[in-house]
Amino acid sequence: MTTTISDTTIQALRAYLLAHLGLSYSKSHEKDLARKIEYAAKEFGYSNPARFVEWLLQNKLTDQQTGVLASHLTIGETYFLREKKSFDFLEQIYLPGLIQKRYGADKRLRVWCAGCATGEEAYSLAIVLIQSIPDISGWDISILATDINSVFLEKAKKGIFTKWSFRNNPEQFVGKYFTKEGPNEFHILPRIKKMVTFAQLNLAEEGYPSILTGTEGIDIIFCRNVLIYFSPEGTRALTDRLYESLLKGGILVVSPVEMSGMISPKFGKINYAGFTIYQKGVHSAEEKQHFNWETPSRKPEKEEPLPAAEKEPVKYLDDQSELNRLKKLLPEEPIRKISPPSDKDFEDALFLFQQNDFAEADSILSRLIKKDSINGKTAITLLARTKANLGKLKEAGELCERAIQLDKLNPALHYLMATVMHEQGNDEKAINLLNRSVYLDYDFTLAWFLLGNLWMRAGNYESGKKSYKQAMISLAKLPPDDILPESDGITVERFKEILNAIT
Repeated sequence: MTTTISDTTIQALRAYLLAHLGLSYSKSHEKDLARKIEYAAKEFGYSNPARFVEWLLQNKLTDQQTGVLASHLTIGETYFLREKKSFDFLEQIYLPGLIQKRYGADKRLRVWCAGCATGEEAYSLAIVLIQSIPDISGWDISILATDINSVFLEKAKKGIFTKWSFRNNPEQFVGKYFTKEGPNEFHILPRIKKMVTFAQLNLAEEGYPSILTGTEGIDIIFCRNVLIYFSPEGTRALTDRLYESLLKGGILVVSPVEMSGMISPKFGKINYAGFTIYQKGVHSAEEKQHFNWETPSRKPEKEEPLPAAEKEPVKYLDDQSELNRLKKLLPEEPIRKISPPSDKDFEDALFLFQQNDFAEADSILSRLIKKDSINGKTAITLLARTKANLGKLKEAGELCERAIQLDKLNPALHYLMATVMHEQGNDEKAINLLNRSVYLDYDFTLAWFLLGNLWMRAGNYESGKKSYKQAMISLAKLPPDDILPESDGITVERFKEILNAIT
């Protein structure tokens, strides 16, 4: 640094940032703060960072100046569908129930992306809504995206991105929702772009919830990789206000690396695939212990009928000859049973997978299988799951096919491949695979549930309801405290609550 900032000045700066921006810097991070403030000083026209701090402490910043300062102190690193499990929860668990509840009431949905950076997350939310609501043009959809950084917001409004924003996304995702305007320039489609409204908002201030900022009556709030900058007290205050911004049954989604213990205790918790989703007014002591996604603001005089089904009702496999045909596909010689691998490398890969370190797990498993160090459906299936979590859907599908060849009558493998096909946008094939899965195991709850989601998404509400009902019947046969198979940690009792909100 060209000029040393005194201990007194740096402490005053820390207090200022905490009070005005909510940014918390510990004493151990003072050197990092001094380095960042030097770069900020140059942009404000000060060659001496100490003088810049003195000016900062004595003047009220404009919104634009606040954004410029914040751009040097926070990281705007993001990409489309980042931490995809959060979006999976929306698409597969939360939205189907909410959409079903809103038919016959207000067909409205309000989403807030708080701390949106350069827009990738907000547009990701818009895409998930398009994928989840078959008649979205008939809905009142509002997506608010806010950030303190005005520079980020200007970039977000343009809707222009480079390849770096699509890492871990399959090519078909880019081709479906963006137009390529150059070797490394992609424009988001206008119909998605107009779904999102961007605005500057300082989360450290008390300007929300408010009708003036559009931050009240919200169904879904994404506030990810924001709380890491706040003190414990600031996190509590911020999440208290976010709680008040939500409708009853609304959810708050944060990053799994953030300080969950500091989030407002008013929230109830939903555990999903290693993530904690926070929900208002469902699980807390102050509310009735009933799982209800939301309470509509009014009840219409006449219930609106569901849209007519666009496809034939699902035809379930109920012919014994079909099972006989499947059995004939098996080789005459029985397959040699391969025990779950005991290789230490495999155990390491499994541990990494469970810790959501999919890249390292992929590296180990791919090497082992390539060298034939380890084989069998256990290893292949784990690698397929790993590839799917990394967005390598084509490879995941190929691995699923290999696993099915080793065990054609395993319903879980057909279910896994169905989820991969769904991620690739091939819902027709996913439905066929799920049909096969529930035929092989008629009590496969999650297969029935996903089948219901896919039919609802396709507009075939009669078949969707039938599938949800069968999921509930199969769920009733399981002990309430058991972990639901293939659910990544959701208990039977918790999943029953989710289904109760839909059926």
